[in-house]
Amino acid sequence: MNRWYTLVFAVVSLSLTGCSLSKLAVDQTAGALYEGSIVMEREPDAQLARDALPGSLKTMETLLVSSPENEYLLELLAKGYYSYAFAFLETDLEFASYAGGEEAEIKELNRRCVLHYLRARDYGFLLLDNEAVRQAALNGDAKKLKEELKNLDEDDVPGLFWVGYGWASAINLSQDDSDMVARLGEVEAIMKRVQELNDDYFDAGVHYFFGVLYSSRPAMFGGDPEKAKKHFDIAMKRYGDSNLMIPFLYGRFWASQTQNKEVFEEMMNRVVSADLNAHPDRRLNNTIARKRAKFWIENMDELIFE
Repeated sequence: MNRWYTLVFAVVSLSLTGCSLSKLAVDQTAGALYEGSIVMEREPDAQLARDALPGSLKTMETLLVSSPENEYLLELLAKGYYSYAFAFLETDLEFASYAGGEEAEIKELNRRCVLHYLRARDYGFLLLDNEAVRQAALNGDAKKLKEELKNLDEDDVPGLFWVGYGWASAINLSQDDSDMVARLGEVEAIMKRVQELNDDYFDAGVHYFFGVLYSSRPAMFGGDPEKAKKHFDIAMKRYGDSNLMIPFLYGRFWASQTQNKEVFEEMMNRVVSADLNAHPDRRLNNTIARKRAKFWIENMDELIFE
């Protein structure tokens, strides 16, 4: 623990005094930060984590200047910006939207969520380090993108995953932006390739990604409750007991879309009654899932109309 504090103090001191860290020093520091990132995930105080995360992200960006291709830093930044937006900003946005928040507050929260989701996407692209894939995806060249995706392997999964996760979340909050929405097909292609290469990455995250996606859209635009349920069931079987965000999303999206009150209550009650200390490496995630589940239990009539 003393080594950790000494390391962080040295990094911050050098950045504040304008000293330039060598690439070697940064790479060594980045490895320690990557291994130590579990500390944030074990944090029981969500407010403390919320206050600490922005400073951590900016420190990592400072380090990235000296080692711009460092994969540890790029993955931490992609995951970090996504997590900050999803866990904190989008929680605020959801509560404000359904609990009578001011229009200006809602618009600002939406703007900030999209901003940070796109940061996650862009760090994902840097982690992937494949300009052909990036250009095809951004330009909407579906044929070229699918060809390039075939050339990727399992080592490319983290970059692909955070590109898709961040981008899809930004699109979801940008329904009035036709250019953004038009890229959803490219995002789906990216996430399907993730599923082919390693569908277990990030607690089978690709499965609850598709669970939410197929639950959220009308049938005429590709929505499919049966497909959604299959994906959620896979994620639940693997990680539903340890990662409470999975049953929360199952209830929040699939159960509300199908108006299945029984499953909605089952999933939300499963989240709020779970022991948050049973899986310490997911404590922060599960604390946030519980907060959101409690909100929707109290506001169930906004989702379930039976």
